[in-house]
Amino acid sequence: MPIKKVLFYFLLIIPALLSSCSRKKVIEGSISYSIEYQLPDSLHKYLLYLPKSAKVYFKGDSAVSIQQMNDEATTVITYKPTDFMRVLLASNAKKYVIDYNKADQAKESPARLGYSYIAATETRTIAGYKALKYTLTDKVTGETAEAWFTKEVTAIPNSLTMPFDTTKGVPLAFTVNHNGMIIKTTVKDIRFEPIPAGLFSTPAGYEPLTPKQLRDMPVEN
Repeated sequence: MPIKKVLFYFLLIIPALLSSCSRKKVIEGSISYSIEYQLPDSLHKYLLYLPKSAKVYFKGDSAVSIQQMNDEATTVITYKPTDFMRVLLASNAKKYVIDYNKADQAKESPARLGYSYIAATETRTIAGYKALKYTLTDKVTGETAEAWFTKEVTAIPNSLTMPFDTTKGVPLAFTVNHNGMIIKTTVKDIRFEPIPAGLFSTPAGYEPLTPKQLRDMPVEN
């Protein structure tokens, strides 16, 4: 091939190559979780009202978790680069929207200052992925728990997994103590596929609340 034709060919193809390299593939899909609870006797009556599963949708740096129990739903929308967190609470009676800044999020976290981690040698397969066991110690209370992380898959942290160190991998099973409730969460399924449109938007009709106003609300018996 004459040299002029070779140069002309590369002049045509290089912009196309650069364009394809600059388009980063957006990772999106969904994660299904099962949730189990151990409650102190004083809270045991609330067990029937707690969701036993959660569905998380993720796309790029955004995630939305949805927990439904009868006619009540809790939706948490997060955007990692700006530490954005919005909570939507919906029931037949009321709908509330609450925005949490980073300080508010720390107050609601099961481990306010995070965990220290000790890796074990034990592994197990969860949802088709090999996971390594870690012992977690709450830096404030000193209480211990366990979590299983995998590096065989990548997914943006969501409201269920935000308290954990992402350098360990994706948490596939974890047990935490939140205000006296022992909560065990396990991944059932991870799917990489296009997610429904509009999941990260807030529908109309939600009354705004502050995190403090929500905390000060009386608990209905």
